[in-house]
Amino acid sequence: MPKIVDHDERRREIVEVVWRLIADEGIQAVTTRRIAEVSGTANGALRYYFPNKEAALTAAFEYIVAATNRRADAVDAHRHGLGGLRTLCLEIMPLDAERRAEARLAINFWQQALNQPDKAGLYATMTGAWRVEIADRLGEAVGDGDVGADAVRPAVVDGLLSLLMGLQIEAVLTPGVCTPERQLAQLDEYLGRLAVSWGAS
Repeated sequence: MPKIVDHDERRREIVEVVWRLIADEGIQAVTTRRIAEVSGTANGALRYYFPNKEAALTAAFEYIVAATNRRADAVDAHRHGLGGLRTLCLEIMPLDAERRAEARLAINFWQQALNQPDKAGLYATMTGAWRVEIADRLGEAVGDGDVGADAVRPAVVDGLLSLLMGLQIEAVLTPGVCTPERQLAQLDEYLGRLAVSWGAS
């Protein structure tokens, strides 16, 4: 009997190869031939899943964002308030080798998105979902009396997301400075300022 191929599973396996290659070797070094070589897939079969390298990069970016959300759900699927917000932030932050590798891929994706509206739109959609969750968790923190109503302002949400995205770059380019300890200190200072500056009176 012919071998039954689970195409969804095979696509996921190839995407994992793609994102590791991009993180380790950079987008310019990754070709469809290289992807086929490392994944053990024939060039012709690879095109069944991804017509070109750009499609593979997009799928890899989607994969690492989904992986971040899965990790956060695994820690706490019912995130709430400031504690739930910190859980999400910790999974976005490049605090270990796995998340730094994800950050390397994200930076490569951002570079491509500068001149490709479809990729820029995907980035906006993905980070937009995080903006919504950040705002939701802050809203719950207001209800809990941990922060005041001003903490839900767009500037506060935007500021936290900008901090998280900035840490992606800093941890990759200056890992000796942007250590996990210093990343955590920045996050806790930001959340602490919310409690102090906008805490319920």
